[in-house]
Amino acid sequence: MALTIGALAIINTLGYLAVIWAFRASFRELNSATWWFAMGFAILAGAIIARGLYWDVSLPLMRLWVPEFAASWSEATRGRLINIVFSAMKMVAFFCALKCRQKMIPEEERSRWPWWRAWLHPTKIRLLPWW
Repeated sequence: MALTIGALAIINTLGYLAVIWAFRASFRELNSATWWFAMGFAILAGAIIARGLYWDVSLPLMRLWVPEFAASWSEATRGRLINIVFSAMKMVAFFCALKCRQKMIPEEERSRWPWWRAWLHPTKIRLLPWW
C-alpha cells in the first residue's frame, strides 16, 4: 500500500507541476488578477506537493532506510508539527485568491473592497438570469 500511495504522490506532483508550467504565461503581468490567481494556485499546489512528498514519499523512505533518523526527526517535529508549514502555505494561497478577487472588482469600487472583504462583492448575487 505504501508503494501505491507514494506513486500517487509522485504522479500528483508531476500533474501539478505540469499545470503550473502550462499557466506560466499568467505570471508575465505582475499584480493583475490573473497573476494573483496563478500565484495562489501555484502556492496551493506547492503545499499539496510538499505535503504529499513529505508524508507519502520521504517519511516512509526514511523509516525504511534510516529508521533511527526517522524516529529522531519525528520526535524533533513532534509528529505532525511539520503540517504548520503546509498550512501556512495554504493561508498564503487564499490570500492570493482574495487579492485576485479584489483585482476583479471594477476600479471605481475597489477602494471600498480591501482584500479581506473582497469575497463579499457583489452584495447582490443573481443565481438565475431572470431572478
